[in-house]
Amino acid sequence: MRFNELAQNAEDDKSNQWDLDDTRRPKLTLRHLNKMRNRRELARAEHKDKLEDVQLQYGAAPKE
Repeated sequence: MRFNELAQNAEDDKSNQWDLDDTRRPKLTLRHLNKMRNRRELARAEHKDKLEDVQLQYGAAPKE
């Protein structure tokens, strides 16, 4: 078997495709994990900003 027979084209690669009738989950790659981490960090930052806005709107008035 030659090396060029083992080489795969990214367009022909079917290993990460998922069918509806397939019961196994596709493999998570580092790209997937980084996307998930970035989304979680973004959600936490947005939640923190929202909490600060709510505290300003509904918080107790400053004492004079």
